[in-house]
Amino acid sequence: MTNPTTTRGSAVGNTLQDRCEHTLREHAMRAEQQLRELESDMVGLLRDSGTIQEDRDGSRRLIESVRADLERTRRALGRVDSGTFGRCTACREPIAAARLQAIPESERCSSCA
Repeated sequence: MTNPTTTRGSAVGNTLQDRCEHTLREHAMRAEQQLRELESDMVGLLRDSGTIQEDRDGSRRLIESVRADLERTRRALGRVDSGTFGRCTACREPIAAARLQAIPESERCSSCA
């Protein structure tokens, strides 16, 4: 029987890793689309002299948030590709399956988070 914690050189089993990878890829596509739309909207806000600064600031914060989220997702996909997905980036111990299911982009185990 295959050990589910070492499949594909990862700390997680194939099925869990495949589900997480699928979720991450879908999330990345949605975030990229959202970022394009927000950046396009921001151009309009900057051109409109009637737009108050508070609206622009809120839009900037939202864009920064989506960019940070997309970066976390891309780092997780990089770990999938390198075979280190499911291992804590701090202590190298496996990240609990329940944590990965809830937060597939998790970089750290619950002890190191």
